[in-house]
Amino acid sequence: MSADDAHLDELVAELASDARYATGGRRFSRPVTLDEAAAIAARMQTQVDHGVAARDELLAAQGAKLACKRGCCGCCEEPIMVFQPEAARIARWLDQPENAAARAAFRAAYPGWRAAVGDGLVQLSAMFVTDPGGYRDAHIAAWAKGVPCAFLRDGDCTVYPVRPIVCRVGHAIDTAEFCSGAATQSAARARFVPLDEFVARTRSLLAATHHATRGTVGPVEPLCDAVYALL
Repeated sequence: MSADDAHLDELVAELASDARYATGGRRFSRPVTLDEAAAIAARMQTQVDHGVAARDELLAAQGAKLACKRGCCGCCEEPIMVFQPEAARIARWLDQPENAAARAAFRAAYPGWRAAVGDGLVQLSAMFVTDPGGYRDAHIAAWAKGVPCAFLRDGDCTVYPVRPIVCRVGHAIDTAEFCSGAATQSAARARFVPLDEFVARTRSLLAATHHATRGTVGPVEPLCDAVYALL
């Protein structure tokens, strides 16, 4: 194990040691850098990918298949809200010279995306703390507007290798027909308890890292806004 891996193990264990770090009830003992946050996001995303692969194997054994795959972009009109670690991972990836085209495409698409979504996602971010009960309904209403993510280009995700966890755990079985925010019914959902429980724990860890990175307690943020601010 490398020194970097050992350091990350220690940091993850410390951030997960007290639930109050995730809720904001307790301040973390030291600042967490954006590079550390991005590394934590990368590790969690890799582990989620392993869980998704295991779920796919189970579905295949049951005679079902997942409709979600690269190039299927029904969910790319859904408001994607993230904590800072996942935004930092994308920003760091876009900063690499080999990803200059993806960075340029995002920066060109962002103003149009921001104008189209208006204040809806900023309000959604605030509701995450002030009105959790209304958050789901507001999220669905924003999705129904049908505004494509600023990272979507020609039907493909330009940051696919570093996309957030919520974009990795697509769950529609057999058909993506009902994945649009304007759909009149919900897509049939693939459930896999080990993966679902791990994603919930991961969300808490990312929240704890988010607060520690910012130095203050803060809600989830719209993905495109969060990444744009870091570039």
